[in-house]
Amino acid sequence: MGPGLTHLCGRLLQAVRPGALRLLAGRVLMEEATRIGRPLGVVCAVASATYAMAELHHPGSDAFGPLTALGTLLVTGCTVATLLTAAVEAKHARADTTAALLRLGAPATMLRSAAALRAGAVLALFGPLTLVVAELAAMPLAR
Repeated sequence: MGPGLTHLCGRLLQAVRPGALRLLAGRVLMEEATRIGRPLGVVCAVASATYAMAELHHPGSDAFGPLTALGTLLVTGCTVATLLTAAVEAKHARADTTAALLRLGAPATMLRSAAALRAGAVLALFGPLTLVVAELAAMPLAR
């Protein structure tokens, strides 16, 4: 699900008369969808589970102790580290393309703006999706 949604983000960036910045950001996002989509999907699943768990937690109960907090921190940290590793690998994989664009005269600010645009598009899609999944997961248990 993560790679498909990441690819969709790239397609949406390129939709409706894109300029050079949106076209570059969308093409790179589509190219890297399989590499960063899976870890991004896992991060969203863990974030949804954590949000749902926090939503169901009652302050007076002893259901969540220090080991639960440690486990949550460990799982969340590992998934975020996996996502960051995939992002660094993707950056190294497109290093030749970035160097070629810089040799052709593309401004470095445009490349940074394209990276920010990619991150913003992915957050704009996956952020609300994560919250909706978390709310739907917690809804049957909250009764």
